[in-house]
Amino acid sequence: VGARPPVGGIPFVTFMAPGLVMMTMLNNAFAHSSSSLLQLKMQGLSQDILTPPLSPAELTAGFALGAMTRGVLVGAVTWLCVLPFAHLGLAHLWAVAYFGLGACTIMACMGILAALWALKFDHLATVTNFVIMPLTFLSGTFYSVERLPPLFRAASRFNPLFYVIDGFRYGFIGAADQDLPVGVVFVGVLSVGLVLLVWRLFTTGYRLKT
Repeated sequence: VGARPPVGGIPFVTFMAPGLVMMTMLNNAFAHSSSSLLQLKMQGLSQDILTPPLSPAELTAGFALGAMTRGVLVGAVTWLCVLPFAHLGLAHLWAVAYFGLGACTIMACMGILAALWALKFDHLATVTNFVIMPLTFLSGTFYSVERLPPLFRAASRFNPLFYVIDGFRYGFIGAADQDLPVGVVFVGVLSVGLVLLVWRLFTTGYRLKT
């Protein structure tokens, strides 16, 4: 890693460290909500969460906040582990908090959606391996998208995880690959949209009612 050239004047390890922290947050938030809900479905307990006094909003909050908590805690531990190597500062605390919580919200909801759709763990593994993993590794975690050919650079703008990683990195190093307001709006709209979608599916009992 030490032999890699700087990225935009920033040491490569310092540039990469926020992406690694964010990647652990994304993976853990998704894994927590998806595995928790799917295991509950496979054990035949899905009917229990559809009966009062739990409302769809409370179910959404419970699964999402649990996954977000795991994502944030794992991210904090990862950050502490990389500090001796990356010497990360904190340029913009608001960006770290906003994009960190937004990323965990997005992945928590995506985990719930995947678990609602899946009927067994093989289905969930398919989503993880062919959707979540490619989006994570092609989001600029280990490189700057500005170094990509124009076609691939443009394609990166359609990857939602690019915005959360780029904004999260901005919070630490003060530099971003895209216009930050675009990322702020995109992450906010996507987070709210996914929360509302999860709430709606819990309301209808999608793949939970037998």
